[in-house]
Amino acid sequence: MIERFLTNQVREKLGRGKIIVLYGPRRIGKTTMARQLLNESSEGAGLYLNCDELAVQELLESRNLKNMERSIGNATRIVIDEAQRVRNIGVSLKLLIDSRPDLDIIATGSSSFDLSNKIKEPLTGRSYEFILEPLSLSELQQHFHYSPLELSSAYERLLRFGGYPSVILGNDQEATEEISLITDRYLYKDTLELVELRQRQLLPRLLTALALQIGQEVSYHDLANNLGVKLETIERYITILESAFVVYRLPALLPNKRNQLSNRKRKVYFRDTGVRNALLDSFNPLSQRSDTEQLWENFCINERRKSLTKSNTPTKLQYWRGLYGEIDLIEQHRDESVNAIEFSWSNNKTVKPSKTFTQTYPEAKFTVINRHNLADWLKL
Repeated sequence: MIERFLTNQVREKLGRGKIIVLYGPRRIGKTTMARQLLNESSEGAGLYLNCDELAVQELLESRNLKNMERSIGNATRIVIDEAQRVRNIGVSLKLLIDSRPDLDIIATGSSSFDLSNKIKEPLTGRSYEFILEPLSLSELQQHFHYSPLELSSAYERLLRFGGYPSVILGNDQEATEEISLITDRYLYKDTLELVELRQRQLLPRLLTALALQIGQEVSYHDLANNLGVKLETIERYITILESAFVVYRLPALLPNKRNQLSNRKRKVYFRDTGVRNALLDSFNPLSQRSDTEQLWENFCINERRKSLTKSNTPTKLQYWRGLYGEIDLIEQHRDESVNAIEFSWSNNKTVKPSKTFTQTYPEAKFTVINRHNLADWLKL
């Protein structure tokens, strides 16, 4: 089993009288991680509850503390899987942790939109929240110990098929089938549950449009016009896709700082490049693709986000778009230092920041990230 770095971060928060909430899409490894932590409890002290089961839903929705305590018995650590299935789950969790402060509770959810709305108020100050991402390059390197040549091959597979655990170990055909299945059966299903029935036909069209625009600035107005819906509908659906861990937004760093608060410019990236390719049914080798540079940019920003989370380094991530140029990624650190990064799979891109940017951030450090220096940049 490939060790997830988040496991240690979660483990460190156990035993503090607070609930662990583990978010992430289905098939990303939440249940595997939760069961691993459950098995670390003393013999007979662990309990697994699957909220896809009606009996479990009824037990937790009853909010009958005596019945819940009777079902838990002598367990000191419990996993409540897919907790968003339970109505008012936040109230039930509050009852349990108030009654049994010694109890370790790990609740998993495949929709932050659904679950966080149910637990936010009841569990204010009583929970730790984590997001499990697709496998990171760091986790894969730690497990497989890639040579430089193997690392280059790993890049190509990750760009094509992504980092879902069940996708990593298969051959190309198996990886194609698996990530297509995950996208069609799970991501669509979970996301569709969050949208209005009358608008469900919009979701695949919006996802396809976003998949074709990675690396580009996204205009909500253009999307609304092209898809024949209101601007507010596009904004709401992208928020839902974000909460279902399909995409995330990267805001623009504007030349005029006074306009930053009202900034509505953004790029939209996919948390997993394999999911993006599955939406387009496009798994060709990189040598046969016209979107390799865009995939590389999406992949590198994904890996940077994971790396910063692992090292617990608070960093503001944006991109720069001025009249005379664009920079793929801007990192603003707490010490006010600024890094400007361009991404190039083909190794032939040079950094030529605009005069406006260099005047605004004269101390900024410029870097081009390619196949040869990505590992060093991520500190693998």
